[in-house]
Amino acid sequence: MNSRSFREYVQGSIQIGMGMGIISLLARWVTGTTILSSPESMIKYGVFGGIGYAFLGAIALFVFSFIGKKVRGEFPDCLTIGDYLKKKLHPFGYWIMIGILILTSLHILYIQSMSASTLFHFLFNLPLYTEIFIFICFCVLFAGFGGLKMIHGLAGFQVITMFAAAILIPLYFFVKEGVQPVYDGIKLYHPYMLVIDHYDLWGFLFSGLLVGFGQFFFDITSWHRLFMIEAKKIPLTFSLSGLIWGIFPLSFSCLFIIVIFTGGFTDIQSILVGLANKITTPFFFILFVLCAFNAITSTFGAVLHSLTSLIVLNIIEPLKKTKSDQQKIRMAYLLSVVIGVIIFFSTVIQSKNIIELLFYSGNVYSALLFPILVIVFSKGKTANYVPLSIIISIILSYVVQPYVGEFQSIWLSSLFSIIIIMICFSISLFTHKKNFTISEK
Repeated sequence: MNSRSFREYVQGSIQIGMGMGIISLLARWVTGTTILSSPESMIKYGVFGGIGYAFLGAIALFVFSFIGKKVRGEFPDCLTIGDYLKKKLHPFGYWIMIGILILTSLHILYIQSMSASTLFHFLFNLPLYTEIFIFICFCVLFAGFGGLKMIHGLAGFQVITMFAAAILIPLYFFVKEGVQPVYDGIKLYHPYMLVIDHYDLWGFLFSGLLVGFGQFFFDITSWHRLFMIEAKKIPLTFSLSGLIWGIFPLSFSCLFIIVIFTGGFTDIQSILVGLANKITTPFFFILFVLCAFNAITSTFGAVLHSLTSLIVLNIIEPLKKTKSDQQKIRMAYLLSVVIGVIIFFSTVIQSKNIIELLFYSGNVYSALLFPILVIVFSKGKTANYVPLSIIISIILSYVVQPYVGEFQSIWLSSLFSIIIIMICFSISLFTHKKNFTISEK
């Protein structure tokens, strides 16, 4: 382990092909929130909420394939999104984006930690700090210390168990219970779940579109994988990953429909208890637990590794000029532990439900969407007002949120960033034309 280079720790020894690329992306995006939030989306916004959740993520990954192709064509030698942003932004704008990247990545780790606490509480009912400590220690060891080699070594097993659970468990229940009794039960006990013409559903879907696109387009791990997949295979790899990913939330929504069709429920915890009572076969119960655990740990590990790599390469190395690979690797180990400690205390101190966590940062991702597209598709260096518009839009959206509502503030966050960028661009264009006219005279 000590003889490897830091580049190998960050990116692996060779570029990966389409098969490993798909597995790596699925290991990142089939998350604890995919398993737990798709049922919560269904509970809160009906069956079509769960279906919409699946399609939004699939579409976002598909669209990102076109962005990825353009990025790799322009800058094939980057290792992280930080390397790309350094080439596309001025220093002030670059540090704004790096700060947002770190905060959003920590938030993703926090969400996975909360998902792990829900799963462990359902299984063992241990004290929260014990559950989270065990989970974070495991993730720090296999991802923070193991690096990309260990992450890819476990990714195949993790994705296989997730696929097996997503396909076999719902199939087992539908064969056992039948489709018609399940439909009749939902119609009897939860008829609202079959309604499509509902304001909250459309608000959820439109907000999810903005948040999902912003999150997928600015995800630290997706960009990390973008630079390690063979360039010619990027469009197909991301497109197929999106298509396959859509299966998972649909499958788990079907699984939880089968749990609730016989009566009521109170929250996701009560649904998990109902699921445990339904799964009487030990094989399927173990498979579900492995699926949930692997989904959470694979995402946490992937984001943790990408975040430590970014901090070492794009913050510590430029400031300290660390030259030794072994120094960089040791620094990555230390950062993994520090980040793990931060997430541990954040989870123990502050708890929210999954849907709240998804939209708690919705204003941030919504504000990021248009500026990211501007950065990617603009020629040369992007002006500082583009990253700055993100900060202003986030602040404004949270200011108006108590007056307009959660979904509307997400929409406004995106709208604010568009308006600010357009105004600043118009001013700069007008100033440039005016100066050009004066110089001609």
